[in-house]
Amino acid sequence: LKSKITALFLDFSFSLRLFSPLWCPSLFSPYFFSPVLGGVGGLICRLCNLSIPFHGCLLDFGTCRTKAGQYCITEVHFKGGIQWYSVKGCTENLDKCFKEIVTAREIYYAYCCHQPLCNF
Repeated sequence: LKSKITALFLDFSFSLRLFSPLWCPSLFSPYFFSPVLGGVGGLICRLCNLSIPFHGCLLDFGTCRTKAGQYCITEVHFKGGIQWYSVKGCTENLDKCFKEIVTAREIYYAYCCHQPLCNF
């Protein structure tokens, strides 16, 4: 038991080192997301019409740029407690954001974010 706890602790401490500022300082820089990515022209979001778990994006259309008042969106569809597919892109309006629709057979969940490249 003691050896398992020690191994678990060492694994956890190694994981913490991977995300430390000393290991990858650019991630913790205030300039990591430069203004060029989300400047005056809007945010840049990933545009994928079909993403399947363990396979990634199958219908990749690159990126889209939001207009004023729009967000990046990720829509996720679950059936039987398993994620079937997701769709990513730019919202047309805020009505689609942060919705959860639960039916007897399916769960639809949409969440939005307002940072450059936040739905990748």
